[in-house]
Amino acid sequence: MPESEGAKSVRCIRCYSEFSAEEIKNANACPACGEFGRPCHIADDVILKINWHELRILTIWASNYARAIEKRSPDSTKGLQAIILRLEKQYPDKSPLTLEGEVRQVQEHFPEAEMTDSEGNVIVPKKRIQ
Repeated sequence: MPESEGAKSVRCIRCYSEFSAEEIKNANACPACGEFGRPCHIADDVILKINWHELRILTIWASNYARAIEKRSPDSTKGLQAIILRLEKQYPDKSPLTLEGEVRQVQEHFPEAEMTDSEGNVIVPKKRIQ
C-alpha cells in the first residue's frame, strides 16, 4: 500500500524523530540529530512479550559488543544507547538494563564503586562527592 501524502513512515533509531518519505528523500543522515544509521520503518513496530531479565541479558551483551568496537567506530554505540534508554523509561521501577546502569545505581549508596573493562579502562568512574 503506498504511503499517504505526508504520512510519517520512518523513525530515527537515536532521537526517535519521525519523517515522511518526502522529508528524507535526499537525506544521508537524520535531519534532526545527524544519525547515519538506517532509520526504522514505523510499519514494522511490534509488541514483544519478554522477561525483564531476558532483556537485560540481550542489552548487556549488546552493550559489551558495542563497547568492544567503539574505538573503531565511536558513533556506532549512540543508536544502541538511545534504544536502551527508551526501553528503561518504559519501566522506571525495574533494574537498569546495562551493567553500567547497575554500577551507577550502586553508586547512590557506594560512591567509590567504579567499573573497568578487562584492559583496566574506566567505564564508570567513581562518583564525585560534593
